[in-house]
Amino acid sequence: MSIKNCLLRINASKTWVSDTARRHVNDHIESKSCVQIDLADLLPDEDARQRFDAIVDRAADARSTWLPLDEEMRATRAELHRVETRRKRLILARTAGDPGADKEDAQIRDLDVQAAGLAEKLRCLIGREATAAARMRSCGSLASRCRAFLVRGRLPSGMRLASVSQIALSEILNRDEPISEALKRLRLRLGELEAEAHRIRNAPFPSEAKKRDAAALIARLAERGAPSIAAMIDDNASEIKWPVTLQEHHLMAAVLDAGARVVGRASGQVPDVIGLICWVLRDTLTEKVNELIDTNSDDAAAVPADEREKQLVQIEADKLMTERKEAALVQAAQDAGEAFEHRTDISVLAALRLELVTPAL
Repeated sequence: MSIKNCLLRINASKTWVSDTARRHVNDHIESKSCVQIDLADLLPDEDARQRFDAIVDRAADARSTWLPLDEEMRATRAELHRVETRRKRLILARTAGDPGADKEDAQIRDLDVQAAGLAEKLRCLIGREATAAARMRSCGSLASRCRAFLVRGRLPSGMRLASVSQIALSEILNRDEPISEALKRLRLRLGELEAEAHRIRNAPFPSEAKKRDAAALIARLAERGAPSIAAMIDDNASEIKWPVTLQEHHLMAAVLDAGARVVGRASGQVPDVIGLICWVLRDTLTEKVNELIDTNSDDAAAVPADEREKQLVQIEADKLMTERKEAALVQAAQDAGEAFEHRTDISVLAALRLELVTPAL
């Protein structure tokens, strides 16, 4: 691969990694500057405060690791650009028949060696910076989410935070299972739970329940659409009072100015045709709608509304417990000096080892 093509690839990769990391740093600094309160008052105890401080300190450490790499990368790029520019000028001079051709050839060869060395150094820096930037994004995002969770006061009414006991590794790890494999297993389980929650949320409802809903809806419309003959009987009127309903319309009018228009809304009473049809053909409509429900329903995959809510609540509880185990493994690995980080979207409650409780009366 030519040095020119190498430079193009390096520049493209550098721009993406550095810009992404820099945006994250700016967001982190901005969010940090907006928070001027002491979060200690929002945490339940000193241990929780230490856990929060550890997450914030790790984010700061990740950023301080990335910054020198970014600076070295920019300096290397600038030096590579200088060498490449000098090389191009010598080549142009050599092509023009400069009398010092032999000397210029030696300089060009020397610059080729320098450019190749700088390009290789830049490739290595790109890999290191990408790793450091990913760690900075992960740590910084978790710290920001923990801070936002505490500051914004999103606790349900009547609930407070409390610390939970750390889960022992012996309760998480299988026999002779390394932490890295256990994390893969737990994260795979989280993916399975999320997929199950997605299936339940998008599952159809049982056909019998929807038939009851349809019958109730048609009955309401039929009641609304019944005509009134009270005036004919009581007041000797000669007209039937037909049902009406309020309907809203969108209005638009063209005007003389090019491209201009007038828009607005209007509402008024119109005959309640749907209600009247339901009053006249209530049983027929109910039967036809039931046929449509039978045709389009999938009772084998259906989940009733009450069962759906129970299952989703249980899945959320299983996810939180799995994330607590995941957080315990990551913390143990970090305490041992290993390069493990929490997932960017891990639960704040799991990362901070907290739970929501209802105060005793």
